[in-house]
Amino acid sequence: MFNVDEILGMKYPYELFTGDKDIAKKEHINLLKMFHPDLHKDSEKYKEAASKINELYTEAIKLLVNGNWIGDGLIKITSSDGEKYSMKYNVQYSFELGKYYIGNRSILYLIDKVHLKFIDNALDRIKNLKYENNNMKFEFEKYFPKVSRKFETIDGKIGILIEKSEDAFSLKDILSYYSNKVPPRHVTWILSSLYNIACFLYYNNLSHNGLTIDNYFISPSYHNGFLLGGWWYTVPLDGKMLGVSNEIYNIMSPDMKSTKKGTFLLDLESIRLIGRTLLGDKNGIDIIGDPDIPKPLIDCVRGVSVNNPIEEYKLWDKVINESYGARKFIEMNIDKDKLYTNKI
Repeated sequence: MFNVDEILGMKYPYELFTGDKDIAKKEHINLLKMFHPDLHKDSEKYKEAASKINELYTEAIKLLVNGNWIGDGLIKITSSDGEKYSMKYNVQYSFELGKYYIGNRSILYLIDKVHLKFIDNALDRIKNLKYENNNMKFEFEKYFPKVSRKFETIDGKIGILIEKSEDAFSLKDILSYYSNKVPPRHVTWILSSLYNIACFLYYNNLSHNGLTIDNYFISPSYHNGFLLGGWWYTVPLDGKMLGVSNEIYNIMSPDMKSTKKGTFLLDLESIRLIGRTLLGDKNGIDIIGDPDIPKPLIDCVRGVSVNNPIEEYKLWDKVINESYGARKFIEMNIDKDKLYTNKI
């Protein structure tokens, strides 16, 4: 059983209640009997505890009535047509359209139905990616989302389930793993994979508008990158923009904000932002003169993109050569258990 301090420190219904409506009701009654302020000398503290119990119970019932339950690393959802889904997850995050849960082999997005136009846009862009030939398809198709399910929940959210390889981790988690400063040698191959994908988007005449550490995943074992998120805002080059996250908006030039048209320059600037962020400072100030980072690499991520992605890729190749010479495969060993420690 819990003590009063433990209850005051709780944030989620599953920490206090069982994922069953009838059982949770009994648990609620018993908890209030134990922690009622009239039974304790420190009445103020127990008033707070009783309030917390009621708050978490209300949240628990709301989830259960809607056919949902979020436990310790497990999410259960009932769709509007009665189908039940469950998924184990390692970490969950909120973003501007809703929440997403990262599991070993899948990512679940739960997005408010009011944002349906962004969902439909993402699914359409992913579905209609084109490839020059089978060789190109074989090389690139694995880097993009494979949507396995789309469903609507009882409480009016849209669920999108995307497959991913088990050794693919988000840059957001990788950055945290390295205490907000990823070794520069690893940053170079990560950026190489991003520039490669930028060229593919350019070939498809698309401005992705969502290249961030939240949406990009990497395989440390194979040095691959996967653009699994952020497709909500993807538009054709020169097409009317649908929107961007605050992070992307903050790096848009005045011209981009004025014209509101899709441009490959925004994706290229996003890659530079990712580079600065991984190296330890998204503003690029603290990395100036850092002896651990080659100057050509610093100059690159602090620079401005002026060419198309293909030309930028060529320039990037020179940056790698000037920074480290010939390309080498540098092992990146990630302890998965440590990566997700205390993330739930």
